[in-house]
Amino acid sequence: MKKIVAALLCLIMLLSLFSCSVDDNKTNQTTAESVTQVPENNKQPSKKYFDIEKIDLTTVKYYIYDMNGDTVFAQETSRPLEISMIGEYIVDICIGMGTGISIHQYYDAQNNRFSDEYSYVAASSLGGLVAYIDTSMENPIYNRKLVVRDIFDKNIFYKSFNLDFAPAVTMPIESARFTDGENELEIVYLSERPATPFSATLVIRANGDKSGILCEQDLAMEMYEAVLNNEVEIYDTIHNKRILLADCTTPYNGIPLSDCEQLKYAYTDMDNDAINELVIDCGDTLILRYYEGNVYLYSFTFRALYYLNTDGSYTWNHTGQDFEYGENKLYFEGVALKTKELYRIVNDGEPNVEFYIEGKQVTQEEILKYIENNSKTRVEFEPLEATWQKTISLEKALEIAAEYWYECYNIKPGDKASETGFPYGILPKNSDNANYKIALAWLVDGNHYSTIEMIEIDSITGEIILPDYDLDGKG
Repeated sequence: MKKIVAALLCLIMLLSLFSCSVDDNKTNQTTAESVTQVPENNKQPSKKYFDIEKIDLTTVKYYIYDMNGDTVFAQETSRPLEISMIGEYIVDICIGMGTGISIHQYYDAQNNRFSDEYSYVAASSLGGLVAYIDTSMENPIYNRKLVVRDIFDKNIFYKSFNLDFAPAVTMPIESARFTDGENELEIVYLSERPATPFSATLVIRANGDKSGILCEQDLAMEMYEAVLNNEVEIYDTIHNKRILLADCTTPYNGIPLSDCEQLKYAYTDMDNDAINELVIDCGDTLILRYYEGNVYLYSFTFRALYYLNTDGSYTWNHTGQDFEYGENKLYFEGVALKTKELYRIVNDGEPNVEFYIEGKQVTQEEILKYIENNSKTRVEFEPLEATWQKTISLEKALEIAAEYWYECYNIKPGDKASETGFPYGILPKNSDNANYKIALAWLVDGNHYSTIEMIEIDSITGEIILPDYDLDGKG
């Protein structure tokens, strides 16, 4: 009997050791079987931030302590468990979930905070970075990316890499480690079919910054990249809420950006603070600004802002009782975006014409000299091709659906059903995703009466997505 118990203990120890990945930067590793008795008051010696208590043969209870030795978290688990330290203050809690998958959560004892939970962790660093595979998107085996971010706050650092991971491999990263002062990540990953190992050195931080801290401009550019990839939310200052860029709407007619056919973008430092702003031309103008770890969105209709220049100036006109036009300049006070008048001309071409520079009335010669001495450079936009941007319009989706049903059933809109005499119609329906949901339906007096069949049209590729079953038994 003792031999059987000993064998079981050995087996459990082996499973625990191989359930969680081990990083070169970790110290003081403790597995589920390395049990230390917890004092009655749950206090630990100085710089001891975790402990594990054995409950029975398959269950342990682990404790996480703050810098004062007080328990901030305690939980029992029967899953494989490994707790280790990254440097002096960060506790790495790794719990095996089966089939080679582990969940990591980190505790920062110095700042008394827990991180998000991460799966498919490839590496972590003494400087507080974690590299992992993000599988939060649709079709995660085929659509996944490598993310490197600050463990506790992605607004401090966030960067993603689209690598061609082998789709048949659950964890395609064989090894990874931060190098060059955590400015680079050396990685070996599996790609192609059959799975083949590839080595790569990914640049994590821009401009060769050896300090381990990105300058504000670098942080801003990293955040803009994540915003354009629809990975982090921005704060909409008009509607006072946080949203993803793809969910933004044009301020004049309320069209979602994902439905806009031609988007353009440009970077410019309009307030001369050495940090770029991201400007998006969607017919209207959207200005995105990085400020203190967040990206803020400011919207202008095409009537409110013409010909934006690199210094944040733009032209305007007013066609009221007194026709006037001029140039204003954008500037920021904290989060608030404000404008100031540079010059203004009232009743141009009329005997009573007036000229103003920064609110002060001047002569025609003075304003002409001012305009000549303050030439501007227009912002030059480039096409924006975002993965979330629809390339198939609703009209095109309806055409695709009509062709599909004609090929399948020889039905065209307006044809009458032999069994009911109702005409057929092809109608868009509300969709719970970015694709178009299209219904083949019977109509009564031109209105929807009964749905015959429903399909989806991929808004990017135009591919027809069939349901698991149709509504009239044809499928």
